[in-house]
Amino acid sequence: MTDTQALAILCKTPQKGFVKTRLAASVGDQKALEIYLDLLNITDGETRPFNSSRHLFLASALEDSIEKMQSTLQQQDLFTDPKTKFIIQQGEDLGQRMSTAFEKLFKNHQSVVLIGCDLPDLTSALIAKAFDALQSNDLVIGPSCDGGYYLIGLNKSTPELFEEISWSTEKVLKQTLERAERLSLKVQLLDQLRDIDTLEDLYLSKLK
Repeated sequence: MTDTQALAILCKTPQKGFVKTRLAASVGDQKALEIYLDLLNITDGETRPFNSSRHLFLASALEDSIEKMQSTLQQQDLFTDPKTKFIIQQGEDLGQRMSTAFEKLFKNHQSVVLIGCDLPDLTSALIAKAFDALQSNDLVIGPSCDGGYYLIGLNKSTPELFEEISWSTEKVLKQTLERAERLSLKVQLLDQLRDIDTLEDLYLSKLK
């Protein structure tokens, strides 16, 4: 990874009743929190090779400062590397939060890959593949099994990709690719993976 590249990670601070709410409806808030902590551990481990430019965009259930959010994670021995940068998420919906993260990082970097924190099969090799894809493409996307995506990478801020998308539905990937086509972006898709949102996802994952 070079200084021109940045890895953005969107996640929530691990607070009971705030994380994996769809899954919690089936397994309870405490079990959902434990599963989310497992997913954060995987994310932390697989993104450590990129810690020279690892940017954690955080959201909290409370009016927490970024220092409090960072402390909450590090008390769980997560993202303790001193090079990791902690930033508060900004935006009313997922699209705005992602678009704002890209806009912020493109002030100092030329290629940005953004991921979430709910992928049991995430690997550092997959992230490296996404950065490699950006050398010859405008956009790289990792499709998820539910019709969305778990990874998106760009070479420039493109807010139009995140506007008027039906977030949290099976239409997300389709609508995003349609928008990319209208913007004449060259796209590469990565392997499809399953993120953990529901009880079925959990049963089909290695976390079960």
